[in-house]
Amino acid sequence: MSSDIELLRLRLELVEQEIADPSEFQYAGQDRGLSRSNYSPRQYRAYQREARILRKLLARARSGKVLQTLTAWRRQLGQFAVDHRHQYDVAIRNYDAWCQLPHHVRWQFAEPPRPPLPRYVDPDGAPWIVDDSFLALLDDLIERLQKWLSEDERS
Repeated sequence: MSSDIELLRLRLELVEQEIADPSEFQYAGQDRGLSRSNYSPRQYRAYQREARILRKLLARARSGKVLQTLTAWRRQLGQFAVDHRHQYDVAIRNYDAWCQLPHHVRWQFAEPPRPPLPRYVDPDGAPWIVDDSFLALLDDLIERLQKWLSEDERS
């Protein structure tokens, strides 16, 4: 039986390879071979975030408890994001409305203050920005881990 820690190590290795050397070519799928990929700073930052989460999990979670740890983090941080949205709802809506204005109209209005980022500081003192993409990353890790564990049980 493979351990959940093994999946974390394998995933971290893959993510660190992408961070170290973003490939110029990627598999296009459906037997089409390689296609030129566009370097995406957004994807690069997502890989950096994922690597940071994986390192934290490897340091904190015990074997057999990774999924429980990850789902507890997701629940706790999801609630933190909801609370933040409720607290700054008016500021978020005002800023979003201003951003949606066409550029030729936007300059006529003063830019409203930006709402603060949903910054969470964990018990170790590490800061995290808990936005939708961060929560989606946690969801993706949970889904990968569940798939890994269910495939392992079938074999």
